[in-house]
Amino acid sequence: MSPEALRDVLNRRPFLPFRLHLSDGRHFVISRPELVFIGGSVTIIGLVRNTASEFFDEPVTVANRHITSLEPIIEAATAN
Repeated sequence: MSPEALRDVLNRRPFLPFRLHLSDGRHFVISRPELVFIGGSVTIIGLVRNTASEFFDEPVTVANRHITSLEPIIEAATAN
């Protein structure tokens, strides 16, 4: 995936969370665009273990060429 295409998805307003799929079968849920850092050939994803924290706990570096797809996460509407 090109860095420009990923940037466009992260900059979409309103932001829509998505799963980022890799060629090795791993995937990452991207729910906070400010924790994704795009480079020309790699992207760093900040993984958050404590969801109450504003900081990430662990960085994961992925090669942009191994990003195979982005899948929107559609949350079901809750019935009242």
